[in-house]
Amino acid sequence: MEWRYLGIGILDMTYLRNNFRGNNFQGNNFRVDFRYASSNEGITLIELMVAMAVAGIVLMAIYSAYHTQSTIYRTQSVELAMQQNLRGAVYLLESEIRMAGYDMNDTGNFGIIDIRFRNIDDDLDLNGNSSITFTSDLDDDGIRDMVADSDPVTNDIADPGSALPKNEKISFCIYDNPVATPDGILDMARNNGGGRQIIGESIVALGLAYAFDNDGDGRLDLSPNGNVIWAIDSDNDNDLDRNLDTNDDGEIDDVDDTNGDGIIEGTALGTNVAVGNIRAVKSWILARTKTPMLKYLDNNTYVVGNRRISPTALGTRNYKHQLLVSTNNCRNLGMQ
Repeated sequence: MEWRYLGIGILDMTYLRNNFRGNNFQGNNFRVDFRYASSNEGITLIELMVAMAVAGIVLMAIYSAYHTQSTIYRTQSVELAMQQNLRGAVYLLESEIRMAGYDMNDTGNFGIIDIRFRNIDDDLDLNGNSSITFTSDLDDDGIRDMVADSDPVTNDIADPGSALPKNEKISFCIYDNPVATPDGILDMARNNGGGRQIIGESIVALGLAYAFDNDGDGRLDLSPNGNVIWAIDSDNDNDLDRNLDTNDDGEIDDVDDTNGDGIIEGTALGTNVAVGNIRAVKSWILARTKTPMLKYLDNNTYVVGNRRISPTALGTRNYKHQLLVSTNNCRNLGMQ
């Protein structure tokens, strides 16, 4: 019987089966012997060590990649939490300020009523953070419905004709939550009569400055160089008295702190401005991560209202900080 070649490298398998005997394959002029190698020897110590070294290198590479990715993930998670807190606080502050002075009946009873500096205990303190309190006629009844407090500037009584308790006075400030057992990490709070409620965690500082229309021409008052005047109440008497733009270049920055003491003194206004003439609010909100960042040092200096803040001085140099600055026109106070 002859074997049949069916193509390159292909044999008739029927022929193979019929002519396979034991360990030999026989055919006309064709023979294949199947031989088996056998050995009782194992791998040598050197071979084992080489294999272990190669495996170790591979495992180290895998762990290094995992550790790097894990570190990046944790870092991004911490930064994302800070950014979410910051954006949430900014959004709520901006949206509420836009409603300041809402007065459907044009009674003149609503607007910004307090701009004094306060500490984390909500007491008046020039060394504290900026704060703001304003009112809006949310129920369109023309009456300032408020929860009574001990401050003669912001105190009022609840509307006796209202069946439900409500409060049309809203304030924003910096405090340390929880108040009963502070953790040493500052936060931002909103209060509409039910006490200070947290709206942003790890908010290091809040700065506010105000533009105004003191001459009643319907436009913001300008500096000699034609820049909008952003003023603060430097003595906590609830009147604007100093322009933060010391050099009148249109920017509030490091150079406006002329003596380098960390406080922007600004320049005196020609006359004090009542809070009732405020038409716009500029806000600075500085946040930081809740935990230190690996191999990170923040050497920046941040201008927050009338203050220059250094993480090094605060002891938070290993934390990442982020500052958001926004300008809000008070549409219900005459600014579009």
